[in-house]
Amino acid sequence: MTRRTSTAAVAVLFVLALTSCGKGVDDLFSNLSGTTSSDTSEHETPSSDTAGPDAPPFYGDNSRARRPDRPAPADEKQAREKVKDITQALEDLRRQHRTRPAQVREALAPLAAPAHLEVTERPTSGDESPAQGSMYGIWIGRTACLTGAVSAERVWSDVNGHFPETGCLPPARAH
Repeated sequence: MTRRTSTAAVAVLFVLALTSCGKGVDDLFSNLSGTTSSDTSEHETPSSDTAGPDAPPFYGDNSRARRPDRPAPADEKQAREKVKDITQALEDLRRQHRTRPAQVREALAPLAAPAHLEVTERPTSGDESPAQGSMYGIWIGRTACLTGAVSAERVWSDVNGHFPETGCLPPARAH
């Protein structure tokens, strides 16, 4: 058998394997979404009622890193007890126009101890001038975070779980 004939034979076998014993070409790739049922027509679209958290497609998977986990009830309770003291300390800093990360870290460190404290500049989108103020996250217990920010205009605090990839602070925006 020549090289050209063997190449042609391999190509024919490959095409036959792709046709999957007589299935039409349209059927070959009908199950790429991973579902096992092929009861729906190929031209039928799912109703908006069945789209669920993944609408638009894969939104739930792609945005997972931006959603914090739920804290354990005991950790959440402990974090909520600290909210008032943290907010008051940040409100005092805001009135003094001291909202830079180093200033916020210095004020929160005694209140957060022994928990892990993270303080960064507030993020901005690419077309804005840098935001004034700081964003903070305090790790409470094993599963809770006390997060928030302080700017010249306001102070805000929230209790939530950890972000899957970044701990207490939300991940940077992708676009």
